[in-house]
Amino acid sequence: MKKKILLLVLVIAVLTVVLAGCISKPPHKTLSDPWDNYEKITYEVSRELNDKTIIKGTSTMITERITNSNVKVGDRNINNFSGTFVSINTILDDGSEMVAQVAFKSSFEPVASFKQINVKGYEGNSPAKDTKQITNIFYEEEKCYYDTDFDGVKKSDSIKVGKWIKKPYYDNLMLYHIARSSYIGESFSSITTNVLSTGDYSMKTLTVSRTVANNVSHIFNEEDAGIKTDLLSISLNQTFPGSGTPMTVTLSRETKEDYNGINFNTNRIPLVISEGKMVYKITNYTNVK
Repeated sequence: MKKKILLLVLVIAVLTVVLAGCISKPPHKTLSDPWDNYEKITYEVSRELNDKTIIKGTSTMITERITNSNVKVGDRNINNFSGTFVSINTILDDGSEMVAQVAFKSSFEPVASFKQINVKGYEGNSPAKDTKQITNIFYEEEKCYYDTDFDGVKKSDSIKVGKWIKKPYYDNLMLYHIARSSYIGESFSSITTNVLSTGDYSMKTLTVSRTVANNVSHIFNEEDAGIKTDLLSISLNQTFPGSGTPMTVTLSRETKEDYNGINFNTNRIPLVISEGKMVYKITNYTNVK
């Protein structure tokens, strides 16, 4: 159980996010993507074990706008794709590794996603059995088709999701980008969604809320110049698998040149991401391919 807990804080919860509106506009009409045509964000990763041992690593998140081009998500080739393609690669010093990919249209309708993780297991700080997972997801004809391999246990099935335009749904690997794109203005401070869990194939309520607005954060140290940020909390009506706490994302709220040697020429950049005992802190950002 502890091993699975450590595994699941490495990644966002497993499968499809289906958005149900609780705000005045349809949910997909409140989303406005802030990223450039291309961006690469590099993070320092810290994973805390139960005995407080810290395992370091790095993670890169590449986001790219694609127009009428072929993309490959996992083993699936998508021809003439237009939209956003995201790839995340995380490697820890203990050999744990996660690869995640997701493609979604400019409307935020998901097309496909892929995730492969191999995480070292620990009891305290002693090695335990590693955990391996592979998930392939594809959306077509009002259904979500998925193939999973969890520690050698394979499953293939589909879930009816309906017409996207009537009831928008989102892949959970879009979660960072949903948080970045969510309009959380002065009139309201949260967006509530439904999450389809692959654990029991039931709907869970997911809430993205702004807990701290327009704050000056010192990302690197207390002596740095600071940058204006919003702190968003992402939580379920059950605890995130493995974390026991909500996930939080610190988003930049302003553009800034030469902040600790990094030029932020767009805002709403995830500067710090916390998933239970996993913390990602930005070390570099570029919009040059």
